[in-house]
Amino acid sequence: MKTIVALCLVAVALAQSNQEAKIVNYQYGIEEDGSFAATFETTNGIKAQEDGISYPGNVPESGNYVRSGSYSYEWEGVTYTVNWTADENGFHPEGDHLPDFSHTREHIGGVEEVEVSVA
Repeated sequence: MKTIVALCLVAVALAQSNQEAKIVNYQYGIEEDGSFAATFETTNGIKAQEDGISYPGNVPESGNYVRSGSYSYEWEGVTYTVNWTADENGFHPEGDHLPDFSHTREHIGGVEEVEVSVA
């Protein structure tokens, strides 16, 4: 859900730079197995797509989404594209214009490696 909100905020911020932007393509679908796919495109060149699947947990209000997608936009004649994944270990964006954070996961470890103590 946080990923969708982040993508929406990016789209809104970019759309505000061109008040005439309109959505020209929007598609969304969800399947019985919990998988989904979504895509949209605006008249000012913003494009985004996302897909994923929900893995329910053992208790209500728990579980996980594994998602991936991309978004692109044009700024001052340059098209910027971000490809990303999101899972239990966080949001992982990649793009030619972004710093390489691939070493971060190795440095801090994954969720399963963190000890949790209850006070």
